[in-house]
Amino acid sequence: MNNICLIINTVSKNSDIWEPFFNRIKHHSSEDFFNNKYVFVDDDLSKIPKEYNIIKYDSSGTYKEQFCSCIKQVKEEYGIYISEDYILYGDIDEQKVHKFKKILTEHASLSFVRFMRGGVYDGPFEKFLDELYYVPQNKDYFYTNQAALWRTSDLKKIHDAGPNLHIANKDWKNSFEYQATKTCNELNIKGVFCYYNEKKRGLYHYDSSVFPHISTALVKGKWNMTEYPKEMSKIIKEYGINIKKRGWT
Repeated sequence: MNNICLIINTVSKNSDIWEPFFNRIKHHSSEDFFNNKYVFVDDDLSKIPKEYNIIKYDSSGTYKEQFCSCIKQVKEEYGIYISEDYILYGDIDEQKVHKFKKILTEHASLSFVRFMRGGVYDGPFEKFLDELYYVPQNKDYFYTNQAALWRTSDLKKIHDAGPNLHIANKDWKNSFEYQATKTCNELNIKGVFCYYNEKKRGLYHYDSSVFPHISTALVKGKWNMTEYPKEMSKIIKEYGINIKKRGWT
């Protein structure tokens, strides 16, 4: 048993992005790579491919409440956690992901391996092993919803203990993603990121050769054409997306 699952958190208002998102996962991963694929969602269940395990949440709750109600149904020991606007544009490096899983198995102190370097800090970063570096525990955004391989029990633990907030707010310091760093520090959560000299993309991200994806395809509800002009243009053309409906940035 592979014991790696895919965990997708989405919302039905973004169902217009589901077709390219799900199609690209199918195209860029081998059929037996994921032991299970889960979708946490509020509605529009018929639009989700049949091979996914759909776990419905109550849309009236906060992000924390929604996620906690769903993650407890995930049984795999390890999970890749992503959102629906992380659209792949290249094959997942499954060999490296298996290597990362082995590292998590051998190092109980680590909770995750992030698939990309963040752009908030320039470093220097403490090296863990080979092309893996520790995510600084004493900085903002230690916890962030970037694509990563997680020890599922630790992902659940962070959300159980974390603030009862939505994932993002206009008051960004009052959001789960920002406040959960404090929770991680209290739980002494440690993690690493991989960096293979990929190029920087915009202000806050680097590309990922392990999980090549658009991060993120939507910025404040609009298509992210500024940071991913080539990749987004291809998706818009391939899937006949009317870019004027959402607009673009």
